[in-house]
Amino acid sequence: MVYRQLGQTDLYVSLLSFGSHTDPRYKKKVEQGNVLQEEGQQQRDRLIAKALDRGVNMVDTYENEGQWEPVSKLVKSRRNKVLVSLCRQWPMFVGENIDRAAKMYGHVDLYRIYLGEGDNVDAKAIADWDVLRKAKEAGKVRAIGISTHDERIMLSALREFEGLDYVMFPYNFIHARADYSQFLPEAIERKVGLIAIKPLAAGSIVRLDPSVPQTTQPERDFVQLYQAKYRPLLPSVVADLTKSLKRLPDESLCQAALRFIYSNKHFAAAMPGMFEESTFEDNYAGLTRHLELSRDEHAALDAAGRLAASSAGQWLPRHYQWLDKNWRS
Repeated sequence: MVYRQLGQTDLYVSLLSFGSHTDPRYKKKVEQGNVLQEEGQQQRDRLIAKALDRGVNMVDTYENEGQWEPVSKLVKSRRNKVLVSLCRQWPMFVGENIDRAAKMYGHVDLYRIYLGEGDNVDAKAIADWDVLRKAKEAGKVRAIGISTHDERIMLSALREFEGLDYVMFPYNFIHARADYSQFLPEAIERKVGLIAIKPLAAGSIVRLDPSVPQTTQPERDFVQLYQAKYRPLLPSVVADLTKSLKRLPDESLCQAALRFIYSNKHFAAAMPGMFEESTFEDNYAGLTRHLELSRDEHAALDAAGRLAASSAGQWLPRHYQWLDKNWRS
């Protein structure tokens, strides 16, 4: 495993970290959110345990997916080696949520607030951030950050939130050439930690690879960035990608896409959702290679990005085309 420092904190996070979403095949609704059926929870526990054994040391955990208690039990025997990452999911006072988490886990390693779209962080977000800063000063939280999809909010948070340690945001090779042109340089200059979420676009990128059996569904259909009914680029994209994959018959597109992020020294971690052992092995395999993409692989990924750009957002479902517009702006 490779570990990188998270911004200016004293935390070193595994380059491959474990995402928070759970397998939709095993979900069942409860009064608040979802939980996993027994078989699904056992499978997830085994997968997280295997990831920890391979050196993954950061696990993101959603309370509304019923995972706080299972993860707490799973990491108890090695709590000093596992970084627990949390985000408030319920409309409760953020301080209360932190206290509840600190009581369960002993302390919270990473805690963030989610910010929606907008030009600037609002008064409520600023108030929540003040609570986070005080929680960190009190030793309840080791690193504080935000998650968002909107570059405008990222920039505003960089400038308004004192003590911002890290930012979680969607990042993948399709959009990397044009994404976050203002945010990334400023975040890097300020030495803010960067964590890439949805590095495979919620499973959408994997579906561009015809050699991989499509056995896993995305965590939620509506967050998938590539759906069957929007396929204008599929043949040409796959043709360019598989041209490179023939040179590397032992590597999937998933591995190449993850290695694209691994090779970017400014990212502390990539945090994909993983539901099956084969998915974890695929993501982990990218780390066992050279951590740098070859020139030909870069060319293939660039070609896919250009083809996606030429579609004017049509590779995305309609309700996500606004996101592509933001990425391209």
